[in-house]
Amino acid sequence: MDEDESSLHEQLQQLTKSSQPYNDNAAELLMSDAPAEEITPVLQEAAALQTQILAKLEELIAIEKNNTQQALFANQQHYSSTRNLLFALTGMALLLSLLVARIVIKRVSAKNRQLAYQASHDPLTGLINRREFECRVERSIQQARAQAATHALLYLDLDQFKVVNDTCGHAAGDELLQQLSKILLGFVRKRDTLSRLGGDEFGMLLENCPLDKAVEIANKLRKAIDAFHFTWSDNTFTLGISIGVVPIDRSTADIGSTMSAADSACYIAKESGRNQVQIAHLGDRRLQERHGEMQWVSRLTRAIEEDQFALYYQPIIPCVSKAASGKHMEILLRLIDDDGSVVSPGAFLPAAEKYNIASNIDRWVIEHAMQWLVENTGQGGWPVTISINLSGQTIGSPDMLKYIIDKMDETGVAPEHIIFEITETAAIANITSATNFMLTLRGCGFRFSLDDFGSGLSSFAYLKKLPVDYLKIDGTFVRDILSDPVDYAIVKSINELGQLLGKETIAEFVETLEIAEELRSMGVNHLQGYAYAKPEPLRNFAHSMGPRLIVISS
Repeated sequence: MDEDESSLHEQLQQLTKSSQPYNDNAAELLMSDAPAEEITPVLQEAAALQTQILAKLEELIAIEKNNTQQALFANQQHYSSTRNLLFALTGMALLLSLLVARIVIKRVSAKNRQLAYQASHDPLTGLINRREFECRVERSIQQARAQAATHALLYLDLDQFKVVNDTCGHAAGDELLQQLSKILLGFVRKRDTLSRLGGDEFGMLLENCPLDKAVEIANKLRKAIDAFHFTWSDNTFTLGISIGVVPIDRSTADIGSTMSAADSACYIAKESGRNQVQIAHLGDRRLQERHGEMQWVSRLTRAIEEDQFALYYQPIIPCVSKAASGKHMEILLRLIDDDGSVVSPGAFLPAAEKYNIASNIDRWVIEHAMQWLVENTGQGGWPVTISINLSGQTIGSPDMLKYIIDKMDETGVAPEHIIFEITETAAIANITSATNFMLTLRGCGFRFSLDDFGSGLSSFAYLKKLPVDYLKIDGTFVRDILSDPVDYAIVKSINELGQLLGKETIAEFVETLEIAEELRSMGVNHLQGYAYAKPEPLRNFAHSMGPRLIVISS
């Protein structure tokens, strides 16, 4: 309420007070039937005061109206400014949202690009990784079929890379791979792809490249690596590279066979002397053998995982029976194929040895043989001693030592009932490791037999160094002792040497009783072969069966 409005209110209150007596007097006169001349002046005075009051009210109304208009105008101005402010704020918020959205999208896009790059590239060298490389090879195969194009796939494997890693450490190996990647990139055309497939293996896809041109590029790569010298600290290394070349054309089957053929060709290049280029030709016998071996690798891995091996046994017969000597037999391994057929180890052990899965097979045999021995010993029958064959990889592995000792503790098997058989070739190839391996396990109570003795050129020189309990004479000499004087002399000399060194001898491949009688006359301690028994499933072993009388007669 402003000053004028307050003043009018005060004036109205005063006028109202002033007019009240006149109004009351006029009302009384009218009620008392007073004469007109007495009533008229009073009414005139009251009417004059009412006119003043009405005038003041009109003035007040005018002021109120003016104030109301001013308030409405102010409100309109405030609404307008508020609306403009809201519009401005909304615009700024929208702009800010767009800016934030752009930043977020930019960062997400960058992150997606980074993830996509990481998914398709090798983090060490920055080259395409195997997954992306195989996708590109697959596209090239499809293009070759559709457009009758010709491409080539190169599979590269560094020679002597392990020497650098073992000598200088993994940091040196990583640096070497980075430097070699840059060298290889120098030979890549715009439309070609270079990939690190893993470890020290690389792949190169040469698009629209005939086979002769691909071989030319492969030889240039080989020469470039051959001329390269890698230096780390005070060490300098020269390297080589083995390359497998596979053409990709309309006849190419699929990515799997293509990569496998390239890998096999590279492997053959390594086996042929390293630092070579090998073309994968259709029908190449060596490629077919390699393919067969690779199939065995996957098959054996599945057999281990799915428990598809079976243990067999073949008795080892003492030439001179000893009281309570018990039974001695060699544990043999068979693979039960998917169709139920039994596969001998000669079919799959070469591949197992070559591709480093023999130790895994040995673990399976050791675990199941120990468990069987525990379950079939100490139940009132004759004591049983088993011989278990070990691969060369196993005797060179400290992990296998721990595994065998842990299994002994876990199963509670008596170690004196287990003889580990190691081939002479494996023992001599790893003479230090083999000796340490044998000494450690002999300290636990296990015994050892040197298998196929006589097959190596250095057998006699190393025999005194190997802590073995038995010599198993190579069966290739045993089977012909009745017809070949040289074989007879070799078997006789091995037996005499074994007896002189305090080791018991075992003759294997004893196929007839006549051979058995001759070996007995030589003084061989134990005999094993078809003359006594063929290998049978271990589940058929009759533990309670007592010793049998073996009559050796011609």
